[in-house]
Amino acid sequence: MGTALNILFNSMGGYALARLSFPGRRTLFMVVLVCIMVPSQILLIPNYLIMKAFGILDSYNALILPSAINFAYIFMMRQFFITFPKELEESAQLDGLGRMGIFFRIVVPMAKSSIATQGIFVFMGFWNDFMRPLLYITSENKYTLTLGLQSFQTQHGMQWNYIMAAAMITILPIIFLYIILNKYFMTGMRIGGEK
Repeated sequence: MGTALNILFNSMGGYALARLSFPGRRTLFMVVLVCIMVPSQILLIPNYLIMKAFGILDSYNALILPSAINFAYIFMMRQFFITFPKELEESAQLDGLGRMGIFFRIVVPMAKSSIATQGIFVFMGFWNDFMRPLLYITSENKYTLTLGLQSFQTQHGMQWNYIMAAAMITILPIIFLYIILNKYFMTGMRIGGEK
């Protein structure tokens, strides 16, 4: 869920910063750049206090909502959309598509490589995250795999054969995701008039 929200919001944010003209666009872009420079560890305790006030601690919402956008990937998508040919958007606009139609029917299909790259990295970030689940999740039945692996290690002591087998199982989804998205991740994209 967190990966899907990131892909949607980061792509829309990057597209808006690259293509739309609105007052304060440059200021908003500077805010994105400043937010990239803030380490995420600094935000753990303020996020904890905010989630405690909203009453969403010890739920998956505590892991998903604060990470629904990522400023680094907004910047990455902005850089991609700056190089995107404006002629394709103009021709779609002449055919009667609105801004949302242009984004979802023209731009997103041609941005598959950037979206796939973003998807792999965001998914790996959520999948391998240890600190935030450790801080925000207290019920054992809601543990993520990284917390479960750490709990498994404390239960079984130093039986490395069990720990390594469990660790191998936890990396299988990332390997499968990479295999599925490899063609987009490795080959890049081709933008041409024939699409």
